[in-house]
Amino acid sequence: MTETRHPDRRNLGTKPTLTWVEGDALVQSDDAGTILHRFSFDAIADVRLAVEMAGQTSQVVCRVRNHDKQEIVFGSMTFKGPGVFEGRYETFSALLRELHVALLPHRDRIRFLEGQSMAFMITMFALGALILAMGIFFFIVLFLQQENPMGLGMIAVIAGGVWLVRLFWPRGPKAYDPETYARTPEAVTPPAADQ
Repeated sequence: MTETRHPDRRNLGTKPTLTWVEGDALVQSDDAGTILHRFSFDAIADVRLAVEMAGQTSQVVCRVRNHDKQEIVFGSMTFKGPGVFEGRYETFSALLRELHVALLPHRDRIRFLEGQSMAFMITMFALGALILAMGIFFFIVLFLQQENPMGLGMIAVIAGGVWLVRLFWPRGPKAYDPETYARTPEAVTPPAADQ
């Protein structure tokens, strides 16, 4: 199997990285070649795939965590500037496949998960509930009590709150079969955006 080096930069506050499978480990270095992380396959506790925001669009992000709770993170899009992300789909897909092929012999002791963490889901659900509550409160005060037509504008705020609450209703991530991503890239379907 050829070694794919996937270039990535998560956001403005992080440096560019390269991630690849090397022997029996997943390795990540900075763009100067300094090794940041080297997780042997025996040290990997879980692999999580989730859809995350990338500017005005979304991307698939892979988070590999070891038993010491350290993470190697790489995504299908890389940060280029505020609000600007560039797709790196070919190297992302190839690395994802190489990683899953390499981890198949270890599959019984690694958790393979799709979806956001419960902490993230609860945070976003709480934000949606707060927006919904504020929208309802100001609709009642402005439109129903003060009979101010500007209160009708709160309907959009209420709708946004309902959308967030529904989208981030707390649910745990789902387990997936690593063989799904060990197949050829054409067979790989990224997780749905609402997970």
